[in-house]
Amino acid sequence: MQSADQHDLHLSAGIAAFIRGSEGDDIGRLVDHLDRFGEVAIFGGLPRDFARVGSANFNSDVDLVVDTPAGVLENVLRPMGAEVNRFGGYRIRYGRFEFDIWALERTWAVSAGLVAVQSLTDLVKTTFFDCDAILYHCRTSTISRSGSFWSNLHQGIVDINLEANPHQVGTLVRTLRVLFDWQQSLSPKLADYLVAGLAEHRAAVVQYALAHSGAYRFTRELDLDVALGELHCQETSNGLQFKQLMRHRRPRGKRASSCLNTIYP
Repeated sequence: MQSADQHDLHLSAGIAAFIRGSEGDDIGRLVDHLDRFGEVAIFGGLPRDFARVGSANFNSDVDLVVDTPAGVLENVLRPMGAEVNRFGGYRIRYGRFEFDIWALERTWAVSAGLVAVQSLTDLVKTTFFDCDAILYHCRTSTISRSGSFWSNLHQGIVDINLEANPHQVGTLVRTLRVLFDWQQSLSPKLADYLVAGLAEHRAAVVQYALAHSGAYRFTRELDLDVALGELHCQETSNGLQFKQLMRHRRPRGKRASSCLNTIYP
Protein backbone atom coordinates (compact mmCIF):
# COMPACT_ATOMS: atom_id res chain seq x y z
CA MET A 1 0.00 0.00 0.00
CA GLN A 2 1.34 3.43 -0.95
CA SER A 3 2.26 5.92 1.74
CA ALA A 4 0.73 9.39 1.87
CA ASP A 5 3.99 10.85 0.53
CA GLN A 6 3.87 8.46 -2.42
CA HIS A 7 0.28 9.48 -3.12
CA ASP A 8 1.43 13.11 -3.06
CA LEU A 9 4.14 12.41 -5.61
CA HIS A 10 1.77 10.54 -7.89
CA LEU A 11 -0.83 13.30 -7.68
CA SER A 12 1.64 16.12 -8.28
CA ALA A 13 3.05 14.33 -11.32
CA GLY A 14 -0.46 13.90 -12.73
CA ILE A 15 -1.36 17.56 -12.24
CA ALA A 16 1.94 18.75 -13.73
CA ALA A 17 1.43 16.55 -16.80
CA PHE A 18 -2.12 17.83 -17.22
CA ILE A 19 -1.42 21.57 -17.02
CA ARG A 20 1.56 21.22 -19.35
CA GLY A 21 -0.21 18.93 -21.78
CA SER A 22 -2.69 19.63 -24.55
CA GLU A 23 -5.79 19.19 -22.35
CA GLY A 24 -4.83 21.62 -19.59
CA ASP A 25 -2.26 23.92 -21.15
CA ASP A 26 -4.53 26.95 -20.70
CA ILE A 27 -4.14 26.45 -16.95
CA GLY A 28 -0.38 26.27 -17.29
CA ARG A 29 -0.22 29.45 -19.35
CA LEU A 30 -2.32 31.45 -16.88
CA VAL A 31 -0.29 30.11 -13.98
CA ASP A 32 2.93 31.18 -15.70
CA HIS A 33 1.52 34.68 -16.24
CA LEU A 34 0.43 35.05 -12.61
CA ASP A 35 3.66 33.55 -11.27
CA ARG A 36 5.50 36.70 -12.30
CA PHE A 37 3.67 38.49 -9.48
CA GLY A 38 3.72 35.85 -6.75
CA GLU A 39 3.74 32.13 -6.07
CA VAL A 40 0.62 30.37 -7.39
CA ALA A 41 -1.25 27.35 -6.03
CA ILE A 42 -4.07 25.34 -7.57
CA PHE A 43 -6.44 24.87 -4.68
CA GLY A 44 -9.38 22.67 -3.75
CA GLY A 45 -11.41 21.26 -6.61
CA LEU A 46 -8.83 20.28 -9.24
CA PRO A 47 -6.34 18.49 -6.96
CA ARG A 48 -9.25 16.98 -5.01
CA ASP A 49 -10.91 15.61 -8.15
CA PHE A 50 -7.61 14.35 -9.56
CA ALA A 51 -7.03 12.51 -6.28
CA ARG A 52 -10.57 11.08 -6.29
CA VAL A 53 -11.15 10.11 -9.92
CA GLY A 54 -8.13 11.17 -11.98
CA SER A 55 -7.81 13.70 -14.77
CA ALA A 56 -10.02 12.04 -17.39
CA ASN A 57 -12.65 14.45 -18.73
CA PHE A 58 -11.83 17.17 -16.22
CA ASN A 59 -13.69 20.33 -17.23
CA SER A 60 -14.58 22.00 -13.94
CA ASP A 61 -13.69 25.46 -12.69
CA VAL A 62 -10.13 25.99 -11.47
CA ASP A 63 -9.34 27.79 -8.20
CA LEU A 64 -6.02 29.64 -8.04
CA VAL A 65 -4.50 31.49 -5.09
CA VAL A 66 -1.60 33.89 -5.58
CA ASP A 67 0.73 34.97 -2.78
CA THR A 68 0.75 38.62 -3.78
CA PRO A 69 -0.92 41.79 -2.47
CA ALA A 70 -4.56 42.13 -3.45
CA GLY A 71 -3.93 45.39 -5.27
CA VAL A 72 -1.25 43.82 -7.44
CA LEU A 73 -3.54 40.96 -8.42
CA GLU A 74 -6.35 43.39 -9.26
CA ASN A 75 -4.04 45.37 -11.55
CA VAL A 76 -3.09 42.15 -13.34
CA LEU A 77 -6.57 40.69 -13.75
CA ARG A 78 -8.80 43.71 -14.41
CA PRO A 79 -7.27 44.42 -17.86
CA MET A 80 -7.90 40.74 -18.71
CA GLY A 81 -11.63 41.19 -18.17
CA ALA A 82 -11.85 39.57 -14.74
CA GLU A 83 -14.89 40.34 -12.58
CA VAL A 84 -15.12 40.29 -8.81
CA ASN A 85 -16.83 37.12 -7.57
CA ARG A 86 -19.13 36.90 -4.57
CA PHE A 87 -16.39 35.91 -2.14
CA GLY A 88 -13.79 38.58 -2.87
CA GLY A 89 -11.82 36.88 -5.60
CA TYR A 90 -11.89 37.30 -9.36
CA ARG A 91 -13.78 35.31 -11.97
CA ILE A 92 -12.28 35.00 -15.43
CA ARG A 93 -12.48 32.75 -18.45
CA TYR A 94 -9.10 31.95 -19.93
CA GLY A 95 -8.97 29.54 -22.84
CA ARG A 96 -11.11 26.48 -22.14
CA PHE A 97 -11.50 27.00 -18.40
CA GLU A 98 -13.30 29.21 -15.92
CA PHE A 99 -11.09 30.40 -13.06
CA ASP A 100 -11.70 31.83 -9.62
CA ILE A 101 -8.53 33.60 -8.49
CA TRP A 102 -7.71 35.07 -5.08
CA ALA A 103 -4.87 36.95 -3.49
CA LEU A 104 -3.85 34.88 -0.46
CA GLU A 105 -4.80 37.67 1.93
CA ARG A 106 -8.29 37.91 0.42
CA THR A 107 -9.33 34.25 0.67
CA TRP A 108 -12.48 34.14 2.77
CA ALA A 109 -11.28 32.52 6.00
CA VAL A 110 -8.21 34.75 6.04
CA SER A 111 -10.04 38.02 5.38
CA ALA A 112 -12.67 37.04 7.98
CA GLY A 113 -9.92 36.67 10.58
CA LEU A 114 -10.55 32.95 11.15
CA VAL A 115 -7.18 31.66 9.98
CA ALA A 116 -3.76 33.34 10.08
CA VAL A 117 -1.59 32.51 7.09
CA GLN A 118 2.11 32.86 6.51
CA SER A 119 2.24 31.09 3.17
CA LEU A 120 0.10 29.21 0.66
CA THR A 121 0.54 26.02 2.70
CA ASP A 122 -1.74 27.46 5.40
CA LEU A 123 -4.67 27.31 2.96
CA VAL A 124 -5.26 23.72 4.07
CA LYS A 125 -6.69 25.17 7.31
CA THR A 126 -9.31 27.27 5.52
CA THR A 127 -11.69 24.83 3.78
CA PHE A 128 -15.06 23.64 5.04
CA PHE A 129 -14.61 20.05 3.78
CA ASP A 130 -11.48 18.11 4.63
CA CYS A 131 -11.48 16.73 1.08
CA ASP A 132 -10.90 20.28 -0.21
CA ALA A 133 -7.90 20.84 2.06
CA ILE A 134 -5.34 20.20 -0.64
CA LEU A 135 -3.30 22.35 -2.99
CA TYR A 136 -0.71 21.99 -5.72
CA HIS A 137 2.23 24.40 -5.56
CA CYS A 138 2.89 25.36 -9.16
CA ARG A 139 6.51 26.48 -8.76
CA THR A 140 7.70 23.37 -6.98
CA SER A 141 5.17 20.80 -8.24
CA THR A 142 4.49 19.71 -4.67
CA ILE A 143 1.35 18.98 -2.67
CA SER A 144 0.17 20.41 0.64
CA ARG A 145 -2.85 18.80 2.33
CA SER A 146 -4.51 18.12 5.64
CA GLY A 147 -3.19 15.21 7.66
CA SER A 148 -6.38 13.19 7.18
CA PHE A 149 -6.79 13.85 3.45
CA TRP A 150 -5.59 10.52 2.04
CA SER A 151 -6.88 8.29 4.85
CA ASN A 152 -10.40 9.75 4.66
CA LEU A 153 -10.33 9.64 0.86
CA HIS A 154 -9.51 5.94 0.85
CA GLN A 155 -12.18 5.22 3.47
CA GLY A 156 -14.78 7.17 1.52
CA ILE A 157 -15.45 9.56 4.41
CA VAL A 158 -15.83 13.34 4.25
CA ASP A 159 -15.48 15.45 7.40
CA ILE A 160 -15.58 19.11 8.39
CA ASN A 161 -12.23 20.89 8.34
CA LEU A 162 -13.31 24.46 9.26
CA GLU A 163 -16.99 24.80 10.11
CA ALA A 164 -17.36 28.54 9.54
CA ASN A 165 -18.23 29.34 5.93
CA PRO A 166 -19.70 32.27 4.00
CA HIS A 167 -22.66 30.46 2.41
CA GLN A 168 -24.38 27.89 4.61
CA VAL A 169 -27.15 26.99 2.15
CA GLY A 170 -24.66 26.37 -0.64
CA THR A 171 -22.52 24.33 1.74
CA LEU A 172 -25.51 22.17 2.70
CA VAL A 173 -26.22 21.51 -0.98
CA ARG A 174 -22.58 20.59 -1.56
CA THR A 175 -22.84 18.19 1.40
CA LEU A 176 -25.82 16.50 -0.26
CA ARG A 177 -23.72 16.16 -3.42
CA VAL A 178 -21.01 14.42 -1.37
CA LEU A 179 -23.57 12.00 0.06
CA PHE A 180 -25.64 11.24 -3.04
CA ASP A 181 -23.66 12.12 -6.16
CA TRP A 182 -20.24 11.07 -4.86
CA GLN A 183 -21.70 8.29 -2.70
CA GLN A 184 -19.34 9.11 0.15
CA SER A 185 -20.06 8.71 3.84
CA LEU A 186 -20.41 11.73 6.10
CA SER A 187 -18.57 11.82 9.41
CA PRO A 188 -20.77 12.18 12.50
CA LYS A 189 -19.84 15.87 12.74
CA LEU A 190 -20.71 16.55 9.11
CA ALA A 191 -23.89 14.48 9.36
CA ASP A 192 -25.03 16.50 12.38
CA TYR A 193 -24.23 19.72 10.53
CA LEU A 194 -26.32 18.59 7.57
CA VAL A 195 -29.31 17.48 9.62
CA ALA A 196 -29.32 20.63 11.76
CA GLY A 197 -28.89 22.85 8.70
CA LEU A 198 -31.73 21.20 6.82
CA ALA A 199 -34.01 21.58 9.83
CA GLU A 200 -33.45 25.34 9.66
CA HIS A 201 -32.97 25.99 5.94
CA ARG A 202 -34.74 23.17 4.09
CA ALA A 203 -36.80 25.39 1.79
CA ALA A 204 -33.78 27.50 0.85
CA VAL A 205 -31.70 24.37 0.24
CA VAL A 206 -34.35 22.91 -2.06
CA GLN A 207 -34.63 26.20 -3.94
CA TYR A 208 -30.86 26.59 -4.32
CA ALA A 209 -30.31 22.97 -5.35
CA LEU A 210 -33.02 23.09 -8.01
CA ALA A 211 -31.73 26.42 -9.31
CA HIS A 212 -28.31 24.79 -9.81
CA SER A 213 -29.56 21.39 -10.96
CA GLY A 214 -26.99 21.22 -13.73
CA ALA A 215 -24.26 20.81 -11.12
CA TYR A 216 -26.07 18.35 -8.84
CA ARG A 217 -27.33 15.05 -10.19
CA PHE A 218 -29.29 14.25 -7.04
CA THR A 219 -31.68 17.11 -7.79
CA ARG A 220 -32.92 15.12 -10.78
CA GLU A 221 -33.17 11.81 -8.87
CA LEU A 222 -34.69 12.68 -5.49
CA ASP A 223 -38.01 14.14 -4.40
CA LEU A 224 -36.14 16.83 -2.50
CA ASP A 225 -39.06 18.35 -0.67
CA VAL A 226 -40.02 14.97 0.79
CA ALA A 227 -36.58 13.49 1.32
CA LEU A 228 -34.85 16.48 2.84
CA GLY A 229 -37.82 17.39 4.98
CA GLU A 230 -37.49 14.13 6.88
CA LEU A 231 -33.75 13.56 6.86
CA HIS A 232 -33.61 14.90 10.43
CA CYS A 233 -35.13 11.59 11.54
CA GLN A 234 -31.88 9.82 10.66
CA GLU A 235 -29.55 8.75 13.44
CA THR A 236 -26.24 10.57 12.87
CA SER A 237 -24.08 9.44 15.80
CA ASN A 238 -22.24 7.11 13.42
CA GLY A 239 -22.40 9.48 10.46
CA LEU A 240 -24.44 9.02 7.31
CA GLN A 241 -23.53 6.28 4.85
CA PHE A 242 -24.87 6.26 1.33
CA LYS A 243 -25.19 2.47 1.23
CA GLN A 244 -27.32 2.40 4.37
CA LEU A 245 -29.59 5.15 3.13
CA MET A 246 -30.08 3.43 -0.21
CA ARG A 247 -30.41 -0.14 1.07
CA HIS A 248 -34.19 -0.25 0.62
CA ARG A 249 -35.35 1.61 -2.46
CA ARG A 250 -38.87 2.95 -2.78
CA PRO A 251 -40.87 3.09 -6.00
CA ARG A 252 -40.69 6.54 -7.59
CA GLY A 253 -43.58 8.72 -6.54
CA LYS A 254 -44.35 6.94 -3.27
CA ARG A 255 -44.36 9.41 -0.40
CA ALA A 256 -42.14 8.91 2.60
CA SER A 257 -43.45 7.96 6.04
CA SER A 258 -43.27 10.23 9.08
CA CYS A 259 -39.61 9.37 9.50
CA LEU A 260 -37.47 8.77 6.45
CA ASN A 261 -35.74 5.41 6.77
CA THR A 262 -34.66 5.46 3.15
CA ILE A 263 -33.87 8.18 0.67
CA TYR A 264 -34.70 7.02 -2.78
CA PRO A 265 -33.84 7.89 -6.40
